[in-house]
Amino acid sequence: MVSEAYPEQRLSYDGHLCTVRYIGPVDGIRGLWLGVEWDNPTRGKHDGSHGGKRYFDCLSKEPKAASFVRTSKPSDPPRDFLTALGVKYGSSDAPNNSAALDAIFIGGKEVEEVGFHYASQRLLVWPSLRIISLDGFRLNGICPEPFSEQSRGIAFEFIVNSQFSCQELDLSRNLFETWGAVIDICSALQWLRYLNLRFKDLRSEAKDLEDTFILLKRLNLANTALKWDTVLGLCTRERFPDLQILTLAFNPLGVPSNPSSSLSITSLSWLDLTSCDITSLQALALLSELPNPFTLVLRSNPLATLSTNPQLVFRNITSLDLTSTLLAKISDLFPIPETFPLLKSLQTSQTPLATSHSSSRLLTIAYLPQLHTLNNTTIPDHERLNAEIYYHRIITSLLLAAETPEQEQRILSEHPQWPHLCTKFGEPESIQAKKRASHNQTQQQATDNTAKQEYPPISLGAHLCTFTFHTSAPTTPNPKSHTLPLPLLIDIYALKGIVGRTFSLPPMSLRLIYETEEWDPVPAAKPDENDWSCSEDEDSSDDEREKSRKRKERERRRRKMW
Repeated sequence: MVSEAYPEQRLSYDGHLCTVRYIGPVDGIRGLWLGVEWDNPTRGKHDGSHGGKRYFDCLSKEPKAASFVRTSKPSDPPRDFLTALGVKYGSSDAPNNSAALDAIFIGGKEVEEVGFHYASQRLLVWPSLRIISLDGFRLNGICPEPFSEQSRGIAFEFIVNSQFSCQELDLSRNLFETWGAVIDICSALQWLRYLNLRFKDLRSEAKDLEDTFILLKRLNLANTALKWDTVLGLCTRERFPDLQILTLAFNPLGVPSNPSSSLSITSLSWLDLTSCDITSLQALALLSELPNPFTLVLRSNPLATLSTNPQLVFRNITSLDLTSTLLAKISDLFPIPETFPLLKSLQTSQTPLATSHSSSRLLTIAYLPQLHTLNNTTIPDHERLNAEIYYHRIITSLLLAAETPEQEQRILSEHPQWPHLCTKFGEPESIQAKKRASHNQTQQQATDNTAKQEYPPISLGAHLCTFTFHTSAPTTPNPKSHTLPLPLLIDIYALKGIVGRTFSLPPMSLRLIYETEEWDPVPAAKPDENDWSCSEDEDSSDDEREKSRKRKERERRRRKMW
């Protein structure tokens, strides 16, 4: 009835769980209706709207997560904790359950059950159960309805006095409406280590509770419609002093209302944030102050970059899982050394970076030398060496393709491993040659600019030309070079005098050779030992001599000798 239903109530129809979002009439349909959002988002018929009118909103983004249900339709009755235990594991006052079981036939023949009676009798001893799974058993509290402080106290005292040895409890997909109903059960299980809660939409009342779970080490809150504010109020260091593994997957966490807030569980070693719609690491600033090393799982999030503004530093994250994110380029990993300085393990499988680039593993290993494990595989020394050689060659090609010094500086800033790689493998000859050419060009431009600035266009100084003189090894034991501005028209004897005074050499004994930048070396002839002599060979030898004479003539034309 409508009088019995209320908003945010948890109900079950034919074993399918839902949450009441609306109570009232629907245009064009007689009677009163319940607008419900199904835990299974594909079961409904709409998203809370009907006939172009919206009646309620759903937490799920699926287009068919909601339905209208008549208030007169009976719902499945809820169960309390002890009743659900009796349904799942049998009741201690029940008759021999094995006699009531249906006969089992295989191939048309009835088979005899052996040992099931002893197994069922052992399950009847509830306190001895180490693992209790009541997933989907329509639990709504520690005691039957109607709830009262007296009934809750009686049920709590019974469970405590029974001394349950349960260490792992699964209460997923049930009818709990508040965190208080869950904590009532967990508080009575004094040896609980692992709590699994995978269901939707619990109202946040945990901040008003003072229960402490001293022994709880693992907590699974996947798909519970949690926000960061609720998580910060529930998961505190005082309530979970020894919690090590926290799973918050499939929750629309969003951003905390207080930007300076932080997660206070200092014992945390594993945090799972799979499919939480995280688009930026800025939403995880509350994790930057955790004191102990821990693993962060960011699987299946629309995360396309690891850059943050301002720069965040997660000093204690040692393992990072980026599987199925949107990282597409190796440059997307550039912020890792500064953002995660202690990172030792990384997973990037099933990302555009891993699927579209065949060399992504080598580049990742070379760019992040602090990694020990990549995609669950230990990095051996020989693979790291191959990756560094490959990365050294890639940076070399980028530097050679750079056209301006600004581009070179940007490349070097993006690849800080370049000095280490050059120390290990040496700087390539091509890079050294480019540096020398760039240095000479810079000097030439500086000299030309100086000449242009010092002399007016109509003056004699504007007709100067810059010459660079080099001494050859036979002339002096230590070759020297000097650059001099000289007029375009100069007497050869005056030129020899200037050069002689510059190098402190006798002017008349100098032999000056003018070399242009065009240089076409003539390859030496390679005689073939297997050739045999004939008249045709003599003709070809004459042709070769003639070609050699012409090459020498062209070479002499390129040089001027004074």
